[in-house]
Amino acid sequence: MDPAVAKATLKVLGLCVVLLFLVAAVTVSVAVMMRHSEAAQKLQGCRERAANETSALGGRVAELERDVAELTGRLQEDAQKEKQLQRQLGQAKDEGRKLNATLLSCREHESTLSANVTALRNALAAIQLEGTEMDTRNIALQAQLTQWQGKATEQAQRLEEALQQHQASEARRERCEAQQSELQRSM
Repeated sequence: MDPAVAKATLKVLGLCVVLLFLVAAVTVSVAVMMRHSEAAQKLQGCRERAANETSALGGRVAELERDVAELTGRLQEDAQKEKQLQRQLGQAKDEGRKLNATLLSCREHESTLSANVTALRNALAAIQLEGTEMDTRNIALQAQLTQWQGKATEQAQRLEEALQQHQASEARRERCEAQQSELQRSM
């Protein structure tokens, strides 16, 4: 083989190697740029989601505050309903005792008043059923009342913390005003 041909072949091979190196470098650069572009898009998407979630959480906080106010109102209504049901239950029990007394006095006239006795027994059963239903409602209302009282206690604790922070802020403000007036006097 001719040395000039060997030299030319080596030059061509060298240029091919350089060309392959450049193609590899460009490919790597494009891949890195695409990766950076995807990462930037993902970061922008994350920022938008975070902003949306922050806005949604603000709305949820306002909704929860409205729910607390509504639940406090319901708690008061439920307490009044419970008192009313307690009175009705007491009246129903009194009526049941009265009906039992009437039933005992009517047993002497049982042959002529059997229809009345049957009616009184049915009325007594209805009153007892109503008493049982009222007891069941009362238990449910007491459980709900306990739940509302727990929530009210939480709100009272939050209010107490806010008042303490306010008092501390007022004390700092008064100290600052006192220091400012002392500085003005000294001038």
